[in-house]
Amino acid sequence: MLVRLGGLDPSGGIEKEIGRIDAIYRDRVLEQRVRQVALLGRKCQPRMMYTFLGFELKLGRKRVTCPDVSTGRYLMIFAEIGLERVQIPYDPSQTARLLPELESCFAEIKTQLLKLSPDSKRHQILARRVYAILRKRLRAAEQRNPG
Repeated sequence: MLVRLGGLDPSGGIEKEIGRIDAIYRDRVLEQRVRQVALLGRKCQPRMMYTFLGFELKLGRKRVTCPDVSTGRYLMIFAEIGLERVQIPYDPSQTARLLPELESCFAEIKTQLLKLSPDSKRHQILARRVYAILRKRLRAAEQRNPG
């Protein structure tokens, strides 16, 4: 990973957090009964919206219905990364248990990226690279564990 980031992550903090997200997804999400949710398929800035019928996640022009806030927050992480689809536990309480750790890891990746390059154009380039690596690792985890 350091080669892909041009050696800009000397502490390995981003790599560690990518590994943690990958491990949570592989070992704790995919090992239980899951359902698949289709997302936008490209990096975006998702927004959670409250409607009369519950919650919706707005991904560009696409909207994904969410039964509860924790499901919406879970999907927001993977939508921002740019996945086309993501596996989510059937049991919403399991999603709620995984959420704090996933959000913490993702927030740490964003913080590390800002530290590495405060310049907005360079930041976007590095973020694209990191998210591409993360997408690749998550897809590989799904292929190893098709459920």
